[in-house]
Order: sequence, then structure tokens, then C-alpha cells
Amino acid sequence: MAGASVKVAVRVRPFNSREMAKESKCIIQMSGNTTTIINPKQAKDNKSFNFDYSYWSHTSREGHSV
Repeated sequence: MAGASVKVAVRVRPFNSREMAKESKCIIQMSGNTTTIINPKQAKDNKSFNFDYSYWSHTSREGHSV
């Protein structure tokens, strides 16, 4: 498979009804193609990942920047 490449995309989906009923908080932030998972218990323990494509489909604009 010389020369083969893989493109990776990530999408933040909207909360489902169960997550909304529990008043869940979105812990994902996106900036460009960088996606960060925010640890609500340990703010210094955030994890960031880079993807070829990032799509924000969550119902809130919170956590999303371009």
C-alpha cells in the first residue's frame, strides 16, 4: 500500500434526549482541526487531537470556534 493515505474526520453530535434530560455539559472544544476534550474534574488534564476534518453539529455554539 505504498502511497496510500487515510483522511480522518471527527464530528461532535447533538445531545440525545437522555443527555438533555440529565442536563449534560458538552466537554468538547474545537478550533480549526484541533479537538480538545476538557476534563471537568481536572482542568489541567485536557487532551487535544488533530484531525483532517472537524465538524461541529452540537446544538450549542459553546466550545466551538473557527
